Amino acid sequence: MSRPIRVFEPRRLYFITNRTIQARFLMRPSAYVNNLIGGVLARSLDRFDVRLYAFNFLSNHFHCIIDAAEGQLSDFLGYFESNVAREVGRHVRWRDKFWARRFSAEPILDDVALLRCVRYIFAHGEKEGLVDNAELWPGLTCIPELVHGVTRSFVWYDRTAQFFAKQQGAESGEEHFGTRYTLEVTPLPCWQDLDAPGRQAAARQLLEEARTEAAAARENKPSLGVEAILSQDPHATPERPKRTPRPFCHASGREAVAAFKAAYRAVVLAYHEASQRFRDGFLDAVFPPYTYRPPLPYWWRERPAEKPSLAEAEAVA
Repeated sequence: MSRPIRVFEPRRLYFITNRTIQARFLMRPSAYVNNLIGGVLARSLDRFDVRLYAFNFLSNHFHCIIDAAEGQLSDFLGYFESNVAREVGRHVRWRDKFWARRFSAEPILDDVALLRCVRYIFAHGEKEGLVDNAELWPGLTCIPELVHGVTRSFVWYDRTAQFFAKQQGAESGEEHFGTRYTLEVTPLPCWQDLDAPGRQAAARQLLEEARTEAAAARENKPSLGVEAILSQDPHATPERPKRTPRPFCHASGREAVAAFKAAYRAVVLAYHEASQRFRDGFLDAVFPPYTYRPPLPYWWRERPAEKPSLAEAEAVA
């Protein structure tokens, strides 16, 4: 089965998810791991034109809600995920592939769906039976920012500078190569007319709704508890990892979903037509907006006598 065509519209809200390889607990919370992830996240937001609205990091997967300027979403997540893989992987002594697959990004089509996504993020930790209260989750979550108005900062480490310092025999402790970044969390678009106390009250209401839903789903089963979570082996896997299909999009009604699917099918059809023309050697093929052009066709690489220069090919494409 082929992977879906990526279409990332600028400044559209997306619900992002990714999971560690084999659902291993590689991101098991600790003060140090939380700072590593928070530092990479804050640094990534500083480097790219991306806005972060909500997030939650469990031991083996994460969710976040973001929007991005044109062409920035994939670059942002590529930078963020690769740096988390290196930083956290180094800490937990995991040298293999870190993420199970490429990230999923589902568009959020309306405010009702947006609030439902935030409520879903708030429920994490509690709905899985890990803690009795989502606020007790020891990993990174946006509850402090959204519910309590807290502003946090984390340290990002310049490993390149640290490496060269070590090569030159200079002081190379990581404490000398850290930069503190403030984690910027943007108010939800549907709450931007509210003042800060109003936004926190609205978030608190969502949290209470999430807790009610999580309690009903758990059916009063006891939680694993913070102490047990912190003592888990990062290389371990859950006994029965949860596998659910990716939603196509997040919307409050079937009509909106149907309309979005129809529009997406039109984009996919246009993309495949342009891709076929491109593979046939017509580098002037026009692809739908906000999609990613495939690599240059095989004939450019394998028939040097007939191919244009790389600069000419890229200029036409």
